[in-house]
Amino acid sequence: PDSSHLKMHLRLYTALEYGLFSGLTMTFVYIDNLMTWTEAQTYCRLHYTDLASVRNMPENQKIDEVVPAGVKVWIGLFRDSWKWTNGSNSSLRYWTIIEPNNLMGHESCVAANFLLNAKWEDWTCDSMKEFVCYIGKPCFRKSGL
Repeated sequence: PDSSHLKMHLRLYTALEYGLFSGLTMTFVYIDNLMTWTEAQTYCRLHYTDLASVRNMPENQKIDEVVPAGVKVWIGLFRDSWKWTNGSNSSLRYWTIIEPNNLMGHESCVAANFLLNAKWEDWTCDSMKEFVCYIGKPCFRKSGL
């Protein structure tokens, strides 16, 4: 990816496949630029594969290893019966105790809170946050998400 236009701090972590990809390794990439959820998704799809999707706790722990403590980052989960951007049908949910609360009916995107053990929170999609992308070939990809 061309980093000349954006100041990025990338931390790469290659993890063994946990079922999201077919026989490939996957790499999580932490991006410390502040973007809305939609901007982050567009950026990840342009430069990598997509926003990070989490199918199981080992994957969540791998993301935890690349994100600095205390940071809240966008991941690829959004409110449409809580779907992953890559079309994965993972049923894993790792919400903080009071989430998802859809505060004032406008919280449709998900951030992992690395101050609270990488647990998930719903947020308004136009909030500015850092984010995690992944590199790899998705098994499922729905256009228009």
